[in-house]
Amino acid sequence: MTRRLAGVLLRAAVRRWPAELRDELVREWDAELHVLAGRGQRWRMLGFATSLAASRAGAPVVDRAVPDRRLRRTARVLLLAPPACVAAVVVAAVVMSQAYAVLGARVAWAAAVQLPLWSGLTAGAGALLALLVTRAARRTVRTGPLATALGVVLPIGLTVTVVLATLAGRDDSGLPGRVPGLLLWLALLVPALWGAGILARRGMTRLAWAVGVLGALVAADAAVVLAVVSAIPGAPVGPVADGLPPDTVDRVSAPLWLFTCWTDSSFGLPRPTAWERFLITDRVLVEPVFYLACTPYAVAYAVAAARPAPATAPVPEPVPSPA
Repeated sequence: MTRRLAGVLLRAAVRRWPAELRDELVREWDAELHVLAGRGQRWRMLGFATSLAASRAGAPVVDRAVPDRRLRRTARVLLLAPPACVAAVVVAAVVMSQAYAVLGARVAWAAAVQLPLWSGLTAGAGALLALLVTRAARRTVRTGPLATALGVVLPIGLTVTVVLATLAGRDDSGLPGRVPGLLLWLALLVPALWGAGILARRGMTRLAWAVGVLGALVAADAAVVLAVVSAIPGAPVGPVADGLPPDTVDRVSAPLWLFTCWTDSSFGLPRPTAWERFLITDRVLVEPVFYLACTPYAVAYAVAAARPAPATAPVPEPVPSPA
């Protein structure tokens, strides 16, 4: 009954506006009534419709609290998601270490499942975070695809900066070598999310997901390759000492290094060798798992925030009962 009365007031208000503006105004006002009705705020919905009916044309009444809430919700989602990814990586590492402690004394293959287990747990946590972010993105501020991509990447960069600053206080000698790869990943992630947002805005959701995921994988792979190439030579330098293999990594297997970091596997190929896998994972161990944690939610938000808002069904005109 309250919704029907609000619809009557809305129709009375829109009739005072020029004909070319009525359809757009009805859609906006119907959407607001739909939100208030969904929250059970019947009296506020009725007050909103009454204020529209009482206001003069050219000065529509807007509930300022709605955009403010959307802005705060957007900030919460984008600022809290990267620390959640860091937490997912840490928790997954703790679970992995506990599982290894249990399996290490019982089975011979315990060491071989460490990285796959860590990556699998992190990927699961990342997928769960992506579901939560997708739901939240429906009620966040909608901007252009580029602004959305930057809004996703910049908080990740802020989180990375805080983590690196914390590690720097502990005299992590390998910290400077991690920065170029992380910067490259962030730089390449922006166009990947931008392209996904453009496609999602045009209604091509599946293609948007494909472009976003593929672009994010390319960004992560390039970051891992840069970190390895800048730290480990590609050809033997000097004679081999004591029969040990040289500390080199053949560049021919570079496209597989990201997946090697996740699985500790060469996928049946001759390269990278077991020693090369050890060198790669010794050089870049945490970063690829962090990329894995961030990718699902980053792509999910870029796609969900860019998709057109669902049209709200117009409130039907009340049918007068016969006398």
